[in-house]
Amino acid sequence: MKEAYSDLYVGEITENQGRMFLLIRDAYPKIDEKWFIESWMRSKTRSYLDIATPKWAGMMPLELANWFITEECDGKYKKGEEWGGFMPQWVGIMYSLYQWKFNVSSKQVIDDLPLEMMEQAFNPFHEAGDDVAVDKLRELVLN
Repeated sequence: MKEAYSDLYVGEITENQGRMFLLIRDAYPKIDEKWFIESWMRSKTRSYLDIATPKWAGMMPLELANWFITEECDGKYKKGEEWGGFMPQWVGIMYSLYQWKFNVSSKQVIDDLPLEMMEQAFNPFHEAGDDVAVDKLRELVLN
């Protein structure tokens, strides 16, 4: 299978998305982290990362989050509870790596791997290493 874009960008995009999902709670107190992740994965801004558009691929995590909240959400966000711990970071990394490795849209990723499924997959997969974990997640989707 052909990856979504050059592997020159994958590390930065993957790491930045993971960090963004973790840091969003500090930047936007009381933000509903699940709402943010689901909305982000379906956003126009995230679709630019699906093809590693340089302007977006080079942005820092909170720059991307601020752009998304300001421009696509008109400065408004849903308040709720933190999702907790480092799970959002792991999910951000897995979603980005899955999108790249299997060349699917971010919208397809969130459909294939809903947050409830990621919660269940966290404990068995988060210590397996990113490449192994993303392959295991793909197996779950295909079965």
